Amino acid sequence: MKLIYKIIAGCFFWLCFVLAGTMPVYGAEPVVVVLDPGHGGKNLGAEYDGYTEKDMTMIVATAMKEELEKYEGVEVYLTRDVDKDMSLEERAEFAASKNADFLFCLHFNMSLGHELFGSEVWISAFGEEHQKGYSFASAEMELLEDAGLYPRGIKTRLNDDGEDYYGIIRHSTARGLPSAIIEHCHLDEETDVAFYDSEEKLKQFGVLDATAVAKFYGLKSEILGVDYGSYQKVEIPIPSAAVKPDTSEPDVCMIDAGDVDKETGEAEVSICAVDYDSYLVYYSYSLDGGESFSKLQKWEPRNADTLKFTLKVPSGIAPDLVVKVYNKYDYTTMSNHVYFPSVSYEEEEKGEGISKMVEMPEGSTDGEAVEAGVMTAKNPSSGETGTEEEKGKKEKTGNNGQPAKEATVLYFLQVAFLCAAILFVLFLLAGILMGGRRSKKKRRRKK
Repeated sequence: MKLIYKIIAGCFFWLCFVLAGTMPVYGAEPVVVVLDPGHGGKNLGAEYDGYTEKDMTMIVATAMKEELEKYEGVEVYLTRDVDKDMSLEERAEFAASKNADFLFCLHFNMSLGHELFGSEVWISAFGEEHQKGYSFASAEMELLEDAGLYPRGIKTRLNDDGEDYYGIIRHSTARGLPSAIIEHCHLDEETDVAFYDSEEKLKQFGVLDATAVAKFYGLKSEILGVDYGSYQKVEIPIPSAAVKPDTSEPDVCMIDAGDVDKETGEAEVSICAVDYDSYLVYYSYSLDGGESFSKLQKWEPRNADTLKFTLKVPSGIAPDLVVKVYNKYDYTTMSNHVYFPSVSYEEEEKGEGISKMVEMPEGSTDGEAVEAGVMTAKNPSSGETGTEEEKGKKEKTGNNGQPAKEATVLYFLQVAFLCAAILFVLFLLAGILMGGRRSKKKRRRKK
């Protein structure tokens, strides 16, 4: 009988063990997250082409909250659910009052030169807040890149006092609260426009952000049919000191180029560039020695030390090629110069000729793209600039811009008559001189 009791007891404990692994643990503390739609009230945020950041972040935050609430074991709050002004400290204090595990700040980006594109995440430079921030940001950036956005990186920034630069991060870190600023994309660069140009696409950002949070915390959703309990998130050690940003230029940037194809004008350019403190993100190039540059081009693959591209040299000019590389923090380094010989060939129709080579930004000045993407470049030997069309105009005009005289028959007769008159005068003068010499000889003979 004792043996039977032992078997029954063993089965009972085995069954309890199995059920414990499948049943929810009642009383477990839920994950508490606070979502902060950036800006609000009089603080409009970025404005571009009819879009206002404070409205966009509200759409994203609402969609993110709705998506997160489909997961089990999570509580979600918004710092603002209406359009109102809030200071950065008030936002952090609100999150702290909810005993939040994380504060997610939602934003959109713009750049001074209206040339940057892609997404980035800013996190604290200190302690456990940096560790957790980096782990979440890795999941977020992975999803943004999978969605097609160009990754600008996970970043820190310090102010002059050596503290976190961004107020929302600084106030959160002071309260022991991990936080992250998600800059989804740039409003002012055409590469990113397709990702935010409808309300539906903004809601997709909210779903994406919620998925990143779910992966970071290993959440499960019966409604969505997903379980991220086994998701392998990026883990880094807690830093012992501030994780400072890279404030130096890329270390190396050298270029070399092959010969220009005389029939097509194409030339292959090789860039060798390295940044030992971070990594490279973009490159751009100039055909006028650095006075004007192309739009930013992606540095891909990210870990490459060398990159090759093909450009098309405009017909009839001798370009001075120089390349500029950008690192993760937008510091730049210029390359050496490569001078191409002038080649003449039949160019393609407007808009096709060198569209792959150069697309100049708005506001271009002399020496930049003028028509159909054609960049005018200085000839190092002559100092002249201009496209083939401009050079043709120069041949038809004088230096003062007046039309040159055509070689007509009348003009030829006028020149011939002038030459004959000059010859007649010369013969006349010669005859007078010869007559004077003869009279002198006769006088000598008489003496």
